[in-house]
Amino acid sequence: MLTDDLLDLRVKGALPRMEVLQQVKDEHGVNFMATICAICKAQFTKVLPIYGFDRRMVGGVHQLVSNAIILGEDK
Repeated sequence: MLTDDLLDLRVKGALPRMEVLQQVKDEHGVNFMATICAICKAQFTKVLPIYGFDRRMVGGVHQLVSNAIILGEDK
């Protein structure tokens, strides 16, 4: 399914998720979508721009956690 030959199908299949993402972005200010697996991340980095989202808005759960960790004191 990740082949670019099936991009139209992938775009159509992502529509319900993109509608919900837009809704939570508008209502709650969501600015990042964490995915559990690398295949989902690869899928959404291709589809997000088609629906007007920045492709950097998607990443893995590990990336989300690592971005939240603060090590040491901030001086």
